[in-house]
Amino acid sequence: MEEDKNIRVCYIDAFSIGSEAEFYKTFASQVIACASSRLEKRIQDAKEFLTGVVPQVVIKDDVTNFMAFDVKFIPQEQDKMDILRLPETLAVAKKIKIIVCIDEYQQLANLPEYKNMEGKMRSVWQQQQHVSYCLYGSKRHMMLDIFNNSNSPFYRFGQLLFLNKIPKEEWMPFIISTFEKSGKSITPLFAERICDVTECHSWYLQQCCYFIWNSTTVEVTEQSFSFGLQQMINTNSPMFLNDTESLAVSQIEMLRAIKDHVSQLSSSETRSRYHLGNPNTISKNKRILQAKDIIELKDGHYVFVDPIYRLWFSKEY
Repeated sequence: MEEDKNIRVCYIDAFSIGSEAEFYKTFASQVIACASSRLEKRIQDAKEFLTGVVPQVVIKDDVTNFMAFDVKFIPQEQDKMDILRLPETLAVAKKIKIIVCIDEYQQLANLPEYKNMEGKMRSVWQQQQHVSYCLYGSKRHMMLDIFNNSNSPFYRFGQLLFLNKIPKEEWMPFIISTFEKSGKSITPLFAERICDVTECHSWYLQQCCYFIWNSTTVEVTEQSFSFGLQQMINTNSPMFLNDTESLAVSQIEMLRAIKDHVSQLSSSETRSRYHLGNPNTISKNKRILQAKDIIELKDGHYVFVDPIYRLWFSKEY
C-alpha cells in the first residue's frame, strides 16, 4: 500500500519520561520533528509556533554523526496548553494530518502531576479535527483504569482495543529468517525456546533475540542461548527489584506461593506455610497485585503477568 505523504506519524515512548516538564518537552520536539523532514524547517517551526523555546540540533552518535532535533525550555502554564494544541496547529498550517502515538502511556500515570496533566490533555485533544491519538501500553489494569474508569477524564476518549499476542507459529520463521539475514543461524528448537521462555511477549522476545544474537558467533548454541537469556534478565533486574521493594512482605509471600504453583491461596496450610495473613489480607493483596499488573487470574489460577519478572523472582526468592 502506498504511503500517504499528507499523513505524518509522531512516535513518543513514555516509558522513560520522569516528569511533567520532560513530557511537554518530548511531546513538542517529537511533534515538530514529525511535521517536517528537514532540520532547518523544524527549527523554523519551533520558533514560529512556540514561545520561549530554544531549538537544538543534537548529535546522537559520534561515529555516524547522526543528528536529531530537540527543544530546550521550561514550560509555563500557558506553554503547556500551546504544546498540547501544537499537533492541530501544525496540521492546519501545513495542510496535513498527524497521528500521535504514545507508547507505554500508563507510565505517565505514575507522575505526581498526572492528574492535572490528563485534564488538560483531554480538554484540548478532544477538540482537534486533524489529529488522531493512539495511546497504548502493556499494563492492562492501569490502562483500563485510565480509559474505562468513569471518574477519569479520559473515560471513553476513544475506542479501546485489546491486542492478542503474535502466535509462536508466526514468530519462529521470523526469528530464523532474521538471524539468517545477519549471517548467523538459529535452529527451530532454539527459536521455539525463545518463544516459550518469553511467552511470545513481543518486547521481551525481541530483546531476548538481540542478546542471544549478540552472544552468537555463527550458530546459536546452548551456551550462547543461556548467556543471552541471562543478559536479558540482568538488564531488567533494576526495574524488577524496584517493583518488588515497593511490595509488602505478605504480598511478596503471595508471589512466592504463586511462583510455586499453589492454587488454594486461602487454605489454612498455604496461609501458614507462606505467612499470607488472614482471608481479608489475602483478598486485599490479590487486588493490589492485580492493580499493579503483577498477577492475573488465568484459567482459575493466579499467574505472573510478566514472564521475565517470574524468572527473575524465581531465582531471587
